[in-house]
Amino acid sequence: MNCLPDELLVQILSFLPTKEATSTSLLSKRWRTLFTLSPNLDFDNSLLLQSKKRKWNMRNIQKSFVGFVDSTLALQGGKGIKSFSLKFKETLGDVNGEVDVNRWICNALEHGVSELHLRIDYTKRCHLPSEIFTSTKLVKLSLVTQSCFPVVPNCISLPSLKVLFLDSIWFEVPQFLIFLTACPALEDLTIYQKPHSVGMPYHISSKTIKRLSVTYTCGYFVDYGLKLFNTPSVVDLYYSDYVRHKYPHMNLDSLPKATLDIHFLDDNAANVTELLSGIRNVKTLHLTSSTVKVSFSVWSLILSMVRNKKTFFMCVCVFQVILLCCKGEIPMFENLINLKFSGKTRQWKFLLPLLLEICPNLTTLVLSV
Repeated sequence: MNCLPDELLVQILSFLPTKEATSTSLLSKRWRTLFTLSPNLDFDNSLLLQSKKRKWNMRNIQKSFVGFVDSTLALQGGKGIKSFSLKFKETLGDVNGEVDVNRWICNALEHGVSELHLRIDYTKRCHLPSEIFTSTKLVKLSLVTQSCFPVVPNCISLPSLKVLFLDSIWFEVPQFLIFLTACPALEDLTIYQKPHSVGMPYHISSKTIKRLSVTYTCGYFVDYGLKLFNTPSVVDLYYSDYVRHKYPHMNLDSLPKATLDIHFLDDNAANVTELLSGIRNVKTLHLTSSTVKVSFSVWSLILSMVRNKKTFFMCVCVFQVILLCCKGEIPMFENLINLKFSGKTRQWKFLLPLLLEICPNLTTLVLSV
């Protein structure tokens, strides 16, 4: 490796966690400062806290980690930082965790960081620094946390942001709309909400988003009408959720590709008609196994209503989520060319014939068991 130029060695080091990259400084004089030239910084204290043998000395370990991050950032001097990744788990008795994290984030922003990836786990409710939302350099932003809440300033502006990933981050509805409006270059948005999340961004409105992935794993809010998908420029949609009572706004008329992962809660008010109508112009559609699977409690209810064979057949057909929750007429998918169908044989053998009837121009069918 001594034959390789410094530029290539620095490039290799940039793919390593900062702790490992720093350890190479012990190799020789040449390697002593190479790690400081890496434009990518990656810090993670979770591995330090996993060992049972170290729990008794957790406070000293945390203190050592804080010192390591501070000294590494100090070595950056006036050099710019391209990517800053921080995985931080606050420990019991660590009263300065929020202060330390916010200091590091602000330091990275002052160095013109373009990619900021944060996975923060606090023991109490804390706030992320508002400086995150006024950066003119950020291109990629990932926020993953359970108890952090962003303080969105009135002067919010993220003119360069193109990729946004939010995991269990809660905004007030007006704040989230303001947030998206302040991202005029946003192209890729991913939202993932866990069951115990405090709240959800119910209104997604943007004219620039091209790739949209939304996953809600909580079924307690199905009666909330989602004003989702006012996103006319989206070309690739992934939507995973429990069937809701209504979908009042679906601006997806030009959507070419969609994946639906829909779950059912045996709710008579669930209605998927507007959702299907909103994506009726897609050319490529993937229905996951959850979307077409059978609900056994509903099966018992339907069987009790059967009067003749014809009714029995129709009941079996609407047995699947996608049909059971259609309160109106199922729309025609005139533009659908590619259809991927996931599920066990007994789950899709009744639904598939009906889908083929509403997809007159289908040319490719993929059955995935």
